Amino acid sequence: MNKKLWLMIAAFFHAAILIAQHASLTINASTLGNPVSATLHGAFFEEISHAGDGGLYAELIQNRGFEDATIPQGNTLEDGFLIPKRTPHFDMRNGGVSDWKLPWNVTSDYPGWYPVTGKNGGLTLSLSINHPLNTATPHNLKITISKPGMLAGVANTGYWGMNIIRGDTYLLSFYLWTDGSYGGEVKAALYSKDSAILGSHSFLTGRKAGWVKYSCTITAKKMDSHAHLVLSFSKKGTIYLDFVSLFPRNTYKNRPNGLRKDLAQYIANLHPAFIRWPGGCYVEGMNIQSAFDWKNTIGPIEKRPETYSPWGYWSTNGFGFDEYLRFCEDIGAKGLFVANVGVSCEMRSGTFIPDDSLQSYIQNALDAIEYATGSITSKWGNLRAHNGHPKPYPLEYIELGNEQSGPRYARRYNWFYNAIHTKYPNIHIIASMGLGDVNHYTLDSMQHVQIADEHAYKAAFWAMSNYNHFDKYRRDGYKVYVGEYATNGGVGRGNMNATLSDAVYILSMEHNGDLVSMSSYAPLLANVHDEDWPVNLINFDASKSYARISYYMIQMMAKSRADVNLKSKLLLQQDALKKRSIFDGGVGFATWDTQAEYKDLEVIQDGKTVYRSDFLNRPNEWAKVRGTWDIQDSALAETASGAQTLAYLKGRSFDTYTLNVKARKLSGTNAFIIPFAIKNSNTFLRAHIGSWVNSHCTFETVANGYDVSDLITQQRLPYPIVTGRWYNIRLEVMKDSVACYLDDKLIMTYKEPRKLFAIAGKDNKTGDIIIKMVNAYNTPYNMEVKTLNEHYINPRALMQVLSAPNGNVENSFKEPEKYIPITKTITNASKDFRIILPAYSVSVIRLKTVQ
Repeated sequence: MNKKLWLMIAAFFHAAILIAQHASLTINASTLGNPVSATLHGAFFEEISHAGDGGLYAELIQNRGFEDATIPQGNTLEDGFLIPKRTPHFDMRNGGVSDWKLPWNVTSDYPGWYPVTGKNGGLTLSLSINHPLNTATPHNLKITISKPGMLAGVANTGYWGMNIIRGDTYLLSFYLWTDGSYGGEVKAALYSKDSAILGSHSFLTGRKAGWVKYSCTITAKKMDSHAHLVLSFSKKGTIYLDFVSLFPRNTYKNRPNGLRKDLAQYIANLHPAFIRWPGGCYVEGMNIQSAFDWKNTIGPIEKRPETYSPWGYWSTNGFGFDEYLRFCEDIGAKGLFVANVGVSCEMRSGTFIPDDSLQSYIQNALDAIEYATGSITSKWGNLRAHNGHPKPYPLEYIELGNEQSGPRYARRYNWFYNAIHTKYPNIHIIASMGLGDVNHYTLDSMQHVQIADEHAYKAAFWAMSNYNHFDKYRRDGYKVYVGEYATNGGVGRGNMNATLSDAVYILSMEHNGDLVSMSSYAPLLANVHDEDWPVNLINFDASKSYARISYYMIQMMAKSRADVNLKSKLLLQQDALKKRSIFDGGVGFATWDTQAEYKDLEVIQDGKTVYRSDFLNRPNEWAKVRGTWDIQDSALAETASGAQTLAYLKGRSFDTYTLNVKARKLSGTNAFIIPFAIKNSNTFLRAHIGSWVNSHCTFETVANGYDVSDLITQQRLPYPIVTGRWYNIRLEVMKDSVACYLDDKLIMTYKEPRKLFAIAGKDNKTGDIIIKMVNAYNTPYNMEVKTLNEHYINPRALMQVLSAPNGNVENSFKEPEKYIPITKTITNASKDFRIILPAYSVSVIRLKTVQ
């Protein structure tokens, strides 16, 4: 780092000392706490948002086997939707059937391909099932050339463009079928977006009958990030094209059928202890007939049947079981394979295999373990060796199902567990806990539990309000794996507020290291052209990629993982005189798929009414931003249906006050929403009474107008809101808390959580004391660090700081490393020293205790 930047940082810290709040952290170096698991930080890959095809898997051709217009097994196409066969749902009572359906966005018989006809050229294309290459790729493209002209052929756009790099070599292969009468030339060329040739190769077909494979290398003379491939034909005739593949030679570790280097390197740089694969919902399938099967992902790529991802597209299975396990091996990670337990995704159709037909699924899980770890003298170990890997793979974990829960799942889990543990006692077996916390509804029916997988997708600041989440868990002999976690509500595409919340969540996992042994963020990867999830760790397109701020924070935490916690105590010494209301702002009304009206709004401060509504005589005081708002009698009414409607009082801001209003539901799904702390029409908090289809209530935060997330756990209403009846709503807004009353009965409260957290631990190998601190406040903290019962602290210590000017900033394609950790050496470390923690920051300090 240059001198000028360091001077700027030094000036910042000097100024920060003058305005900072104060806190102290006392560490007792002789009192050990919980251990911290060596496997705490892993990675989770799922085929979602084109994370694999069009992403990590380096294949450049989209729809290489011409199967992408195929309706997935067990589905019908009706009015633009895939409709799974309507059979009972695994988790619905009395044989209930899900009415879930999936939009079918395929508009061509051969997605990704289009005809090319130059001057005087002419040809027709059609999807064909004549002359199938093999059972895995029964479709092919029939091409009839009527006028070769200057250019007659087919083009493939790749996944939203192909990134062709000057000087790099690309491996092209394809299959052609003819009846032996076609003897024309086939030219393969890479074209730029503006039709310049980047590289080419010509083939002579030689009047060969049947399927013939053609292969070549093309070295690019120019570069373009939106290139496409064209195969053109020089003579009239009819040919069939299938399984066209184009790979960069320059893949991760130069492996054939390999991985895109930048994305693979991002994962490798996390140094994950394990990689969970292949899902997620992907392993379950949208229905049981189309669910993932690992046996379809091994062997020659042209003989691998495709899998339809429940996220709405076909997967080639090119990044298969071997490629996944080889990648684990390449980066020093253990394998964690997720097996289907005969149940499809319960958030979708939830269809399932009957209990008496489950043995084949149990055997499939056993076969997967044998393929990965078995001796080459066994059937599946021998096949692994035949496929190029005689040595066993580092598979150490198997998870049974994804997000299944309850006694019915537990019974299946027991059957799988007993079979697997009997044959493979060294394989760690993971139990699903559904889409949520570890729960006794599931646990109590399980005979043996080694590791329980809970999933935690949370809103901004949830981790701070629930820092003691794992403290409250009973220690019953099992470990917890947080298989999917992310702060993904109220944080845009993943901003600094998400990072701060994720960091606090990691601190809570480390603090409870006797219980929490594994974790993995989700989703890991997303192609920005097809995002199925709001917040992802690594974003990319065909040529570029960037990691979110949370990626660098996780990297920091993993690199500085302690082996054991040290007892520590954090005290905040905030100056009460400087404390201001955090809920200052405007007030308003809203609805969500509900028609309602509001009247007699009153705002009271210090016992005095400072505002009283009069919609008949002063309607222009209110901004009607979203929805259809009308004056009805003396009330302001939302008369249309829709999400995120809003009307608010213009030009007024309140800080500590009581709000009274009368509300009446007219019709619709939910009930009442009272926005407060309005900063602008897109940023505010709100009390939602009648959420979850008029059954619950919660406080919510709104960002960007439509990005809504809960601030508290949903609270059940004592009774649903009745249509046509007037209710009295009261909000008591204090400096750092708010209470909501319905007809004078308290229904929910929210208190702004503490936003400064710190833990300390010890590295057993080096003796270092590792301190991790998160400051999510909008002001710096002057932290006093005291270390007790340690005879020596080296005054020179390494400190890493990841900070941002506010909570809303993000990394981007334009500035991919705008917010990354900065490492510096501090020279004032001792048994009692001070350090400035910037606002919106995550900091790690390593204190040397060896002279």
